[in-house]
Amino acid sequence: MTDVTRHALGELCLGGDWACTNGDLETLGYVAGRLATCTNEPLCRELTTLAEMCRCDLDGAIAAWLRLKQRVLQEDGRPIGMQ
Repeated sequence: MTDVTRHALGELCLGGDWACTNGDLETLGYVAGRLATCTNEPLCRELTTLAEMCRCDLDGAIAAWLRLKQRVLQEDGRPIGMQ
């Protein structure tokens, strides 16, 4: 994964955190959908499910985001910020 890609994933994750803090399911769904396009299975499928969950389940979506965010940041096996 390139540094640019890692930075973009980090920025999207910040957006997801913001959306959770503000109860903005529409934005969280958008972030999850964007992240799904740049991750591998099974994470891609789980993010797609999260994006769909954002249509109706605030508590479930936030819980799923908290569970999935670290996996997104570690997608290539290294913690974010490590080169």
